[in-house]
Amino acid sequence: RSTHPGPALAMMAGGAALLWLYVRHARRMPHPIIDLTLLHSASLRISIMGGNLFRLAVGALPFLLPLMLQLGFGMSAFQSGLLTFSAAVGAVTMKLTAAPILRRWGFRRVLLANAWISSAMMAALALFTAATPGPVIMAVLLVGGFFRSLQFTSLNTLGYADVAQAKMSRATALVAVAQQLSLAAGVAVAAMLLDASRLAEGRQALVAVDFTRAFAAVGLLSLASIWWYRQLAADAGAEMSGHRAD
Repeated sequence: RSTHPGPALAMMAGGAALLWLYVRHARRMPHPIIDLTLLHSASLRISIMGGNLFRLAVGALPFLLPLMLQLGFGMSAFQSGLLTFSAAVGAVTMKLTAAPILRRWGFRRVLLANAWISSAMMAALALFTAATPGPVIMAVLLVGGFFRSLQFTSLNTLGYADVAQAKMSRATALVAVAQQLSLAAGVAVAAMLLDASRLAEGRQALVAVDFTRAFAAVGLLSLASIWWYRQLAADAGAEMSGHRAD
């Protein structure tokens, strides 16, 4: 079924207008609900802005991956769930290693290197085909889940490194809103990528190549977050990670 982009573009324009109105309002109020002055903190600003690009890409995965396995490869919902579950296992495993990794290399190095790794693991999903063995898919998802979780943990910890205790509650609210917006936007971006690929070839239904293109684009989107991480000081968040800059 063909769709017209008008309603989607209108909603995007409306959302942008509302965001602009809130920014204007927050600058005039002494105590706004979402305190944008907290973005003056370099660590918090970079954690949110770079993290938003990363989370936007990650937010697309739970939408794209099951659809690719079921619509693109013809798997059942049960088969798809068994494969995608491995990403959660990788994320849980990471919790045991995050602290020593950050202590050894520091936030800047970990975020920069892990952005490349995590983005590559997302883009690698574009290489899957219906003939890809299940164990290979599980292995890629397991490793990808580990490194994505490491990036999340690093970003969440770094964001509060320079926030005064008196402002911690306001910083928590700002971070929570930013995280939820970026994850939700990831689903919208994923849907737009799929539909754009489908419409470009004038098809009525999604096919496997649409997911290939979407995963490649998502990987590039995640990689763009590196621009923000490069702005971090070598000793950023050292008091939290315990890392000593060389």
